[in-house]
Formats: sequence, C-alpha cells, structure tokens
Amino acid sequence: MKMSNVNPTFFLVLAILLTLTSAAAAAPTAKMTKEVVDYYYNGQAEGPILTEAKLCKAVKNYECTEPIDPAAVKKGETIIVWMRFFVPKGASYDDILVEYKYDGIPRRLTPHTIESSIRYRLVDKNTVDKAGKWTITVKKGITKLKDFKITVVK
Repeated sequence: MKMSNVNPTFFLVLAILLTLTSAAAAAPTAKMTKEVVDYYYNGQAEGPILTEAKLCKAVKNYECTEPIDPAAVKKGETIIVWMRFFVPKGASYDDILVEYKYDGIPRRLTPHTIESSIRYRLVDKNTVDKAGKWTITVKKGITKLKDFKITVVK
C-alpha cells in the first residue's frame, strides 16, 4: 500500500491512540500499526503530521497545563500555541510556521524546525497587543495545518 493513498486523518487518530497511557485503551490493529511504522520509516517526502494543537496559558514539560478560552483572551496576554507532530525518521523540516493576524493583517510570523520523532512537541509564544479578532495559523510552508480564531478583549 502506498502511503500517499492513506488518509492523513488516520495517522492523527493512530498517533493519539499510541500516546494514551490508559490500560483501558484498545490496542490498534496490526494493519494500523504497520501503516504507521511504514510511514515513520518511509514518509520523509510526504512530511510531518500535526497530530494535535491547542492554545494555552501555561506549559510544563512540553505539555499544555492550562488551556485558553479563545473567546476571552485579554489584551496584553501571552498566548502559547502548543503543537505535537509525528515526524518521519531521519527527517527535518524547517518550514513550520506560526502566523498571527489581527483583523486579517499579519502581525507576526515565526519559523520553527522540527526533527524526527513520534511526538515532537513544540511551543510558540506571542503577546496579543490589540483588542479585536485574531487568527493564529500553524502552517507547513504555505499549507495550513490548523487555524485558531480568538477574540481579544480590553
């Protein structure tokens, strides 16, 4: 099976299942496991998969410890974009971008490099300095991976 024919959502679901530590969680099937392992060893050309992203007020040991309510961010507050990627073995990508827009106008663009890992965690911090509508976008190059819409209040 060519990995390019596999739905990327499948990998998101499987990566989340693999990170669960609960004993009650059902094990993935042999076929699912083989597809993920094959992607890890052979998916370099297809790139990383963003398995999870969220907005946080606090992060400890690369885990989001305090999520943010996107409808009630205060002007001057620091927002942390917490991300987890599945990155194929031996690969490195320097085109992971976090873009902050205020009323559609770009205010900040931060590049990041990620490297081979089944759960590469990354954080990006920014202080929002204007009240109104903001969009935070996680991208790989020009491809959008995740959008967050937030409202900043005075």
